[in-house]
Amino acid sequence: MAISGLITRKPTGRVPWPCILLEGEEKSGKSWALAQLSTSDRIGALYWIDLNEGAGDEYGAIPGATYQLVEHDGSYAEVLAAVQAVKAEARRAADAGEPPVVLGIDTGSAIWDGLKDWASARAAKSARNRELLKRDPNAEIVISQNLWNDAGARWRKLQTELLTFPGIVVVTARGKEVTEVDANGRPIEGQKTWSVQTHREFPYAASVWVRLRRGRRPLIVGARSVHVGIKPNDDPAREVTAPAADGRLLEWLVFDALKCDPGTAHVRDLVAFHGGGLLEHERAEEARAGRSSRTREPDAAELVARIQDAEDDDDLRDVWGEANRAALLQVDVPTPGGSYTVAQLIQARHEEFLEAAMEAHPAGRRRAPAAPPAPTTPAAVVEAARAAAAAAAPRTEGAAAPANPLLEASPTPDDPRERRLTAARKGVLASLETLGVTDEQIAERFGRPAEHVATRRLTALVREVIATQRAGLAVGQQEISA
Repeated sequence: MAISGLITRKPTGRVPWPCILLEGEEKSGKSWALAQLSTSDRIGALYWIDLNEGAGDEYGAIPGATYQLVEHDGSYAEVLAAVQAVKAEARRAADAGEPPVVLGIDTGSAIWDGLKDWASARAAKSARNRELLKRDPNAEIVISQNLWNDAGARWRKLQTELLTFPGIVVVTARGKEVTEVDANGRPIEGQKTWSVQTHREFPYAASVWVRLRRGRRPLIVGARSVHVGIKPNDDPAREVTAPAADGRLLEWLVFDALKCDPGTAHVRDLVAFHGGGLLEHERAEEARAGRSSRTREPDAAELVARIQDAEDDDDLRDVWGEANRAALLQVDVPTPGGSYTVAQLIQARHEEFLEAAMEAHPAGRRRAPAAPPAPTTPAAVVEAARAAAAAAAPRTEGAAAPANPLLEASPTPDDPRERRLTAARKGVLASLETLGVTDEQIAERFGRPAEHVATRRLTALVREVIATQRAGLAVGQQEISA
């Protein structure tokens, strides 16, 4: 029955062009099976993209093998371009009624390994990791989630080209048995599991998943097919025992087991989901909230209001922490006196508290000497902060001004329990990085490496640098107004 506003159609029941994942342990015959497929008279041209295997040339000597090796420089751009070029040829052949074109990638494991290396190389260039590698060239590099997302996006782009290929696709991959691990990444003694060395999505996406092991029959792990006889979630993996598969595994799999008919086969209809624009009720809710979907300024405006309402430095520290977590410290906010970042406005409010404290102190009513120029480099900021802390401390007749004990330099490492890499410490380190303070400057300030400094000392340094930078900002504003 037709439903108003809904477009429907009946399923065709036709078998689509297959995308085959052929994985297995070393020397189990994956590349050999791909070369054997080229001997079939039921296919057209076979194009072979060789990646980190090098078997393509030698296997051309297999009796009856005929395929084309695709030359490339190993880069993602050239491999993607090669896949798209073969895809265009496969479309032409299918439209002309010619035998199906085959694309073989040997091996898909090399593609995902290369994308992981690409993400790692990019991570090593970040400011934090560069500083880490300066101290320890063998240090472990932390790859941020945005870089993993970029690598995954590249894989999915290539995977979509393979899944919509108007012909036969065979992707080999390395597989092996590994020790199973628990939720915390610790090995579980005596328990093994099978690992396929490719992107974790590909076994789900491939229409057929075949495993090869030395001395054993091929195993069909799973198939998105009505004809193979493996019902999902009901039937276990099945060994290939058909005599017709001997010496022609992939040909038998495509045409006999899957019953792919080149005359009726079609490309899988993949409709990618995307968020799209705001719906009417979402736009109405956004309008009521006074927010825009294309800017974060309203969030910054809320922080600015909290800055103005702050009653002491504790309130400001809360605002600073939230702005830092939301990556809003460097967002520009227009004010009657010009455009300033959220961080600068927090510093300005902190300076107001300092001025109020100075007014309440008898020394604060004396005319202050001319202020020095504002520090312009991170090193100058730290040095000025040290001097400012000493100058601002109250003094008594005949006694030296007491210093903040948390900021005293000492070669003795702090208690390891006070310098564990907790979420709070990560936030403090991120704040120092935002303020332009390097690990070398922290080491110089405290007389020992940054990793030997307690988190509470680093927090005190954040407050000191903020006050110093704000002092420089106030001086600049006074000069402008003068």
